[in-house]
Amino acid sequence: MGAPKQKWSAEEEAALKAGVVKHGVGKWRTILKDPEFNCVLYIRSNVDLKDKWRNLSVMANGWTSREKAKVSIRRAHHQGSRHDDNPMAVTPVTPSDDE
Repeated sequence: MGAPKQKWSAEEEAALKAGVVKHGVGKWRTILKDPEFNCVLYIRSNVDLKDKWRNLSVMANGWTSREKAKVSIRRAHHQGSRHDDNPMAVTPVTPSDDE
């Protein structure tokens, strides 16, 4: 199933970071096509770049992906209790014993 994982080199990481600075986040195909970065990132796909960037961003925040997931779950739960601000909010309904 798919090609085996290739460990990212420091040169590849640097090329990805420079590509994001030059072209922006989400412009993975453009970064791959840029001759400045293509010679380093030629074995990577746009999905590889996206995934690596996400992992670099999480690590830069000092969070592991598991910690980041816990924070987002807490935020969603906390924001869910303040749905009065949003007229489009959906309140879950649980059936009572009377029904």
